[in-house]
Amino acid sequence: MKAIAKQKGFTLIEIMVAVAVLALSGVALLGNIGQATRDLSIISDKAEALQIAEYALNMALVEKTFPDQTNEEEIITHGGREWRVELTVSDTPNEKMRRIDVMVKPVERRTRGNQSATILLSGFRGDIF
Repeated sequence: MKAIAKQKGFTLIEIMVAVAVLALSGVALLGNIGQATRDLSIISDKAEALQIAEYALNMALVEKTFPDQTNEEEIITHGGREWRVELTVSDTPNEKMRRIDVMVKPVERRTRGNQSATILLSGFRGDIF
């Protein structure tokens, strides 16, 4: 009696299925890397806009005179980009308090869809003396 030799290894079909699974995984991974890169760009823009907004709000809060109602707009250059800074000072129910809103957004839109690097920062200034 001859012993039947058992074949070892993969068949062509098994190899093709494994390659197809790896290819689909690679495509999904590349899509996730692209999305992560876009998200990182948006987060970086928002961090820069927040830094500008904090500076503008602090400048308004440390002024020696109590602010009047105003709506100012300025375009500044920061980090090699142009940013639109809108400062709005409005009344509150308490006549000795003012609300200060600072909105910062890039002049050009690099983001897509409804994602934006716009930041709105609010603060209050009181006349306590």
